[in-house]
Order: sequence, then structure tokens, then C-alpha cells
Amino acid sequence: MFYHGFLKVATSSPKVSVGDPMANVDVMLRALQVAQDHQAGILVFPELSICGYTCQDLLFQEYLLQDVKTAIEHLLINNPFEGVCAVGAPISIHRNLYNCAIVIQKDKILGIIPKFYLPNDMEFYEERWFTRGYEIVKHYDEIEFLGRKVPFGSLIFDHHQSGISFGVEICQDLWVPSSPSQRLALNGADVILNLSTSNEVYLKSKTRKDLVRIQSLKLAAGYIYCSSGVYESTTDGVFGGHSLISQNGTLLAESDMFSREDLNVMFADLDISNIQFDRRRSSSFRQSAEDNMDYIKHIPFNLVENKHYKFEQTIDPTPFVPKNDLKDAFEEMMNIQMAGLAKRIEHTKLDKVLIGVSGGLDSTLALLLAAKTFDLLEIPRKNIMAYTIRGFGTSQRTNQNANQLMKVLGVTHHDIDLRESVLSHFETIGHDPKEIDITYENAQARERTNILMNLANKMNGLVLGTGNMSELALGWCTYNGDQMSMYAINAGIPKTLVKFMVKQFMRLQSEELTMNEEDAKLLQETLADVLDTPISPELIDTPQHTEEIIGKYEIHDFILYHMLNNGDTEDRIYLLMKEAFKDEFSEEKLLEYLQIFYRRFYSQQFKRSAMPDGPKVLDISLSPRTDWRMPSDADYRRRL
Repeated sequence: MFYHGFLKVATSSPKVSVGDPMANVDVMLRALQVAQDHQAGILVFPELSICGYTCQDLLFQEYLLQDVKTAIEHLLINNPFEGVCAVGAPISIHRNLYNCAIVIQKDKILGIIPKFYLPNDMEFYEERWFTRGYEIVKHYDEIEFLGRKVPFGSLIFDHHQSGISFGVEICQDLWVPSSPSQRLALNGADVILNLSTSNEVYLKSKTRKDLVRIQSLKLAAGYIYCSSGVYESTTDGVFGGHSLISQNGTLLAESDMFSREDLNVMFADLDISNIQFDRRRSSSFRQSAEDNMDYIKHIPFNLVENKHYKFEQTIDPTPFVPKNDLKDAFEEMMNIQMAGLAKRIEHTKLDKVLIGVSGGLDSTLALLLAAKTFDLLEIPRKNIMAYTIRGFGTSQRTNQNANQLMKVLGVTHHDIDLRESVLSHFETIGHDPKEIDITYENAQARERTNILMNLANKMNGLVLGTGNMSELALGWCTYNGDQMSMYAINAGIPKTLVKFMVKQFMRLQSEELTMNEEDAKLLQETLADVLDTPISPELIDTPQHTEEIIGKYEIHDFILYHMLNNGDTEDRIYLLMKEAFKDEFSEEKLLEYLQIFYRRFYSQQFKRSAMPDGPKVLDISLSPRTDWRMPSDADYRRRL
């Protein structure tokens, strides 16, 4: 049911026999068995699912209300589901009829929640049959139902071991300006269940999907929305069984509409830990919760920890990389980076930037962005001063790619050989050039930066940094070397996203960036080779493959995403890594990469504390001025 902060949830829009509660419960019992077999923790049925939403004036008939009670008793006696389910039923209280959600676990009714707001316009006519629940919940916190005292009203259900809490609202409650789910979320409910019967008219499904997704984002919550299916359709109304499961603005699962399946069950994994982390770090959510503190009765429920938890959704191995609307995603990120650089150029009243171009991914992206920005500002590209700065390990392949890039983009190109100056520096500090060590490598990295900085002063220009977020996370940069610049255009972009951006430039921008078809083809070919070139600092005269030293950037970016975005612990990240990379890497190798990441991340904060300005592109950043304020001397304690 739950494991390491994940909760398996489900919806079912089963076949309905309108006005026949016992037949409906028999179908629901089958759905409950399916949910049990999948080890779900919560199952939501539609609004008035016991009797059918479209009973209309049959709701006035005593026999139907008695049949509802008999059917619920049958469900309680025969319920195979160990988790919690929510069913919809009409319930009479003091001769008034209320449209209610009944929360059930095995043979117990944990609570009953009335619908607060009743639609009574267009095709809906609920006030003819029901009394709204908004007022009665102020006067009663329990009612008698089926011979037992049952909690009633606004309720939050808690599982103390896992820290999972949920609340319930019904259909129209979601569509009003101030929904019950807002109050529930601000008072501790991580998940909202919505039992609904929403009809289908043209484009309503899109509106409904947007509403559920945005509500989950506003509430920093999981939202489980279950709507009645096609078998409710009657007279002029058609229903499609449109069910949705969303979390923090992301749609996790969406049912097939107009399904004629008897059970129509859908599953998803809610990441409760992520929900709780988002709420902790959001000052505005905390303030809103403080302003809306209220007494709401809390009801305990049970969940079983499942150490053999199977994920319903695929765990994305490259969470930073867009999977849909690639063109739009690329253009938006490109425009953010360009806008940041353009502002810095305009503010400083400088019309030159200097870039060290190695022929690797990072400097390639920086150069492409600079070219686009200069076009935007109508500054000639010749004012981009690009330098190939050759060291002891510069390869012919990368140097050739760098030269071709600069040629086709029409920037000003200079070639500098720094070896002589580095050897002179070795003599100054008394370092033997035959000793290939960290001094040998970093002296070159610092000399590159030294050259660019001094040239910038000479030319009255800006040094454009090329380092990315992944390098900053790992500290894979030389302090006061490639760590430093006058504007770090790629600092908000992790390595996997750098690769994505360069690939999209190759696909979408080659013609726009060049003067003719021949140059466009050459640019495409060069970018393709840059993408295929092994990542290397090229500081020694033998092949250096970065990922053989520190591990795959794909894995490090995965760890970085889940640590910063979700606040995940090492054991949770390791669990997710094993799932995401199960077909590529052994568990031992993944654990090794995890330990490398954390060791380096904790030891290298001092480099991040001194990083230059650069545009924030994603929800998360490592800048000490935006998202990440970490002490440089924090201790790392290995937890795995």
C-alpha cells in the first residue's frame, strides 16, 4: 500500500445499474478485489455510486433509501479491500437528504462527508433532492448511521506511521471559488479525494483536467478525481467516466473516456514525501496555512507497508529533460538564457563577450546562445570573441569542431596556445611538469580563465562562463578557473539538459543561425559530432573520460533532481535509481555513484558559494542567491 513515502491509489468508474444499489455494490466488490490484488491503499468511486447519480425523483422514495442502507451493509460485510475506499450515497439526516461520501475500511465506516455546494443550473438540478452540507457540518460532528455513531462533516483521515493524511470533497465542491479542499489541505490533508459525476459536453474534459491539475498545484497535494461512467447516461445527459490523478500540478494518470468496461479501474503512485517537502519549503503555503488554521476532526486509518512495492508509473531516468512539446520547451529555456544575457549586456553597455570554445557540449551551447542573443540585440556577431585555448590535452577532434562552429556562426576567432605560459608558471611555483597531478591540470584551467579575464579588460567585454549545474553540484570545476566568469549562462542547466539544448539547436536552429544551406549542413554535422564526443576536460596528453572518473552525468542529474526537487533521502533515491536504471547498471555500481555524488556535493559547496550571476532556468538552482543556501563546511554522514 505504501513504501518509502509512496502511496498506491486507484479510481474505479464501474458499471452502474441506476436505482439498483445491490447490483452496484456487487460490481464495486469486484473492483475492490482488483484494488486489493494491486495492493492499493486508497480506492475512490464516483458520486452517488451506490445507487447511481441519475436516480432523480426516485431519491424521494423510501424503498431506494432502504436499499442503499442494505447495499452498504452488504459491502461492509463482504469488503475484500484492506485499504480505504470512498463511496457515494444519499443519506437522510433529520428528514433532509444529503449527497454524501462514505469513507470505509473493511467493515468500518470511518466517516461521512456531505457535499457542500449543489449545482442547480443548466442540466443539474440537485437542490430539488438534496440539502447542501455547508450549514449542517457546523452543528454536527457525528451522526447515527446503520446503528453506529459515525464521524460527520469536514474530516481529515490520518495514518500516523507513514504521516499520510487525506480529505474528501464531492464534485461541485471543486468548481467553486473557495473549495472545501483548500481548507482541508491547509489543515494537513496531503491528498484530496473527489467523488464526482461530471457530464460530458464539448471541451469540458479539457477544462476538468486543467482544473484538477491546477488544484493539485495550488494545494501542493495529491488529487484523486473519480467521475461516473457511460452507464449513468440517460435522457439528455451523457457521462464519460473521466477520472484523473494529479500531484503538485503534474497529471499522473487519466482514464480512457467513454469506456464500457465493467470495473474501469486506474492506478497511480502518489509521492507523499514530495508533497510534504514542497509544503515545508514553501513560505507562502506555510503562511496561508497559518492564516487558515481551523479545528477539523482527525480520524485514524490503517495502511500496510509493502516492501515489495511495484510502481505503476515508469520512473524517468532523465527527469530534467522534457518529454513532450520539445520545441516549446527548448524555445522557452533558450529565451530565458538569452534574456538574462541580453540584460547584462545592455546594463553594462558593453557590446563584446569573450568565450573559450573547447568543442565540448557546454561551450558549444554558450556560443550558440551568444549568437542568438547578439542577433536579438542587433549587435554584429563579430563582436563575439571566441577563443580556442589549447592545452596539453587538447584533441584534434574537439579543436576542429570548435573551429568549424566559430566559422559557420561568423564570430571572431582567435587561437591561443597556453602551454608555454603554463610551463613558465610551473617554473615560478617550482612544479615539475613531468608530475601529472591536480596542479598540472588546474594550472591550465586557471590560465584559461586568466587569459580570458585579462582580454576582457583589454577589449572592454564580458567573459561568458560555460560551466553547467551538474558540474557545480559535483564541484567538477576549478576554483577561480572555469568556476569563475562575468556571467554564467549555463549555470542553471544540468548536463543532461545541455545535451538536450544542443540537440534542439541542431534540429531547429541550424538554418536560422547560418547564411546558406551549405553552412547549415556543416553546423548540423558539427553539432552532431559534438553530441557524440566523450565528455573530457582534455588537460593531459592521454584520453580523459570524465564519466569514467566521477560516474555518468545521467545518474548524477537523477540524484540531483530528486535531492533538490523532492527533498529525497539517500535511501529513497537509491530505491528510485534501482527502478529507473535496473536494465543498465548493477545495484553496486548505482550505490557507488550515489556515494560519489553525496561526498562531492557536500565537500564542494564553497565553489557554489562564490559562483557568478547566471539565469535561473528550472524550478531548482544551485545559486546561493536563489534556491540553495548551504553552509560550506557542513559534514556529510554516509547513510547507506
